[in-house]
Amino acid sequence: MIRTVATMLLALTAMTVDAPRTPATRDVTWTGWFSDKGCARVRDGEVAPNGTECVKKCLKDGAVAVFLSEQAKAVFDVRDYASVMDDVGFRVELTGTLDEETKTLTVKAVKHLSEVVSTCALPRKKEKG
Repeated sequence: MIRTVATMLLALTAMTVDAPRTPATRDVTWTGWFSDKGCARVRDGEVAPNGTECVKKCLKDGAVAVFLSEQAKAVFDVRDYASVMDDVGFRVELTGTLDEETKTLTVKAVKHLSEVVSTCALPRKKEKG
């Protein structure tokens, strides 16, 4: 009898306590570029690389590293990836785990696909003539 009551109380308690939620994570393989959070943007639904030297300087100065995904057309914070500086300046294929709730990527592997041709994002000045 005592065992039955204890089992019923345990079951009742389990039903009333919220189970801890796990973040919505999924594995992804995307192409895109590493950048810094201050410069990375999605413009008109498109992503593009930022200037290599500018990104490296900002990351050295403490900016948060991000990944610009061509497939998701979005920017994601990069979690604990020590080799990000080696991959700046390349279009890459990234394999990792996406935490959709925090928009954060944990990098598992990176493959260089092509080098980024750095360009200045500022418009050229018109020549006086």
